[in-house]
Amino acid sequence: MPDPITAIEQAYNFELPALYKRLYHDGMLDWGNAQPNWHANVFPLLRKKPPMLLFAQDFELYAPETVPALLLEQEDWGSAYQFVPLGHTGGGDLYAFCPTLATNGETPITLSRHDSNETTVLAPSLAAFIFREMLARATSFDEYDLAGYAGFEDLRADLQRAAQSISPYLKPEWNTLLAEVYARPLRQETVVLPRRQYTIDALLPEAEFEETVRREMPFEHLDHTFEHFPE
Repeated sequence: MPDPITAIEQAYNFELPALYKRLYHDGMLDWGNAQPNWHANVFPLLRKKPPMLLFAQDFELYAPETVPALLLEQEDWGSAYQFVPLGHTGGGDLYAFCPTLATNGETPITLSRHDSNETTVLAPSLAAFIFREMLARATSFDEYDLAGYAGFEDLRADLQRAAQSISPYLKPEWNTLLAEVYARPLRQETVVLPRRQYTIDALLPEAEFEETVRREMPFEHLDHTFEHFPE
């Protein structure tokens, strides 16, 4: 049996980014074995040196050894675009490498909605995606985020450990930004919608998040949405 990296590359006819391979070999893509008591038995161990995006808002990593078999689930897409699974949301939307949009040797990361014909380009590379997701984590906190914590400062400590754990794989200036944002005082932000408004706790205002993303990862396809099913 080939190792998971080779198996993915053979199944999708796609050379995985060097960063993904490095993360895999360093154990940073290991979220532990899925089990009913994962949060009680596995999570406390992972918190000591968090793997990639363990604390992201809505991202669950596909274990590399499961990725080759996911190709069967895409057979009915009939898409003009190629997607190599990376992770998924709690609702089943797909985070993936999109080799079709590769530019300058970098493969963008996309998010495909499972209940609509929409895919959005989130970042020009895996490193940029990791940075974006870790920055996004600072834009909103609610009571569900604090479940199992004595208070926000305990959650902050986890986020800071995660930033330290991933720091060898990101640009120094991105590490500096994450450290600064994660150290900010918690503040309330008002979200205004057409028919209602509400407040959230945050370290980073949404407008500043969006401006930082645009500044730090200039990319012509950034946040572009397209139909992944052809007409």
